[in-house]
Amino acid sequence: MAFRFENHETPIDGVKRIASERLEQAIAAAGIKPRPSPEDVHEIRKDLKSLRALLQLARGHLVKTTRGQENLVLRDAGRTLSSSRDAEALLDALEKLFGTQEHPKGDAAQPIGGQIVDRIRHQLQSEAVRSLTQRELRTVTEMLSSMRTRIPDWVFATGVIQRGSMLLAAGLEHTYRRGRQHYRIVETIGMENATDELWHEIRKQAKALGYQLRLLRKIWPSALHAWIDALDELSDGLGDDHDFALIQQRILQLPFEATDTEVQVNSRQGLLRAIDRRRHRLKLFSLNRARMVYVEKPARFVERLSVYWELWRDGGRTGAPRRRTGDGHNPGEASHKQSQTANGQPWPASAGLRK
Repeated sequence: MAFRFENHETPIDGVKRIASERLEQAIAAAGIKPRPSPEDVHEIRKDLKSLRALLQLARGHLVKTTRGQENLVLRDAGRTLSSSRDAEALLDALEKLFGTQEHPKGDAAQPIGGQIVDRIRHQLQSEAVRSLTQRELRTVTEMLSSMRTRIPDWVFATGVIQRGSMLLAAGLEHTYRRGRQHYRIVETIGMENATDELWHEIRKQAKALGYQLRLLRKIWPSALHAWIDALDELSDGLGDDHDFALIQQRILQLPFEATDTEVQVNSRQGLLRAIDRRRHRLKLFSLNRARMVYVEKPARFVERLSVYWELWRDGGRTGAPRRRTGDGHNPGEASHKQSQTANGQPWPASAGLRK
């Protein structure tokens, strides 16, 4: 089944089912012979991140010791897989910035700038050649397989949260609140004063919230797709910014040669300034998306989704048919348009920008 909750199952059953399915998918990919491709490794890491977001979503009812133990397993498995994938990601970032070796662009199209970029490219290509060892793959497979066997024994506390009756609301509010807090720090201190670590934390929380809303997207697909689109754009923009920052570090760490001329030093500075300009545009764009995503206070955000959750669950229990108007349009479309300005709290305006 898909990465989402279904209204014919309890939320606890849904958490266990989704965790089992994602783990099986990751284990199968890790076992590809002779070895997983870089794309396979990327998909495995995405599975692990989505599982960590699932655990976070269930934080209100999955007991803390269980959640903490399994989160560490997923974190460590992801770190084991990270080294070979990171070099591939930085090669992609270098191409976005300065083109390919055959078709350079910007400052890399100049002879000296191209030489500097080629030095970075050769470093990354050497690192990317390193494949995961069979021992590392076996370690990851064993970690995930062991976690899968523990899922039937996961302990969930009972009860209903204070705001709304959505079992998963406590975890959702926690993720939204953390992302909003970090975003508001940037708004307070100014974009140029925010550290790379702060931007990276905003990205992590945006990715986690995006996974969580994907789990809930059936409660109102058209509305949640707008949020997911905005979160994807936010996390992708900050992902590029993070990779560009690492490319800058690589350039700064290149040793100077005794024979370097002033022209060569200036070319290096030109590359760094070009990256700064790209990063500035990405941060402006990402900050705009963050304003849209975090427009509501956490309690209000969760209250809204809790209502949608209950309406969706009630509809599934009663088996109510999906009514259509006489002109063949779904009335939910009209109500979605109205909801964009209801209570003065708009949905993100990025609907229709699906990747």
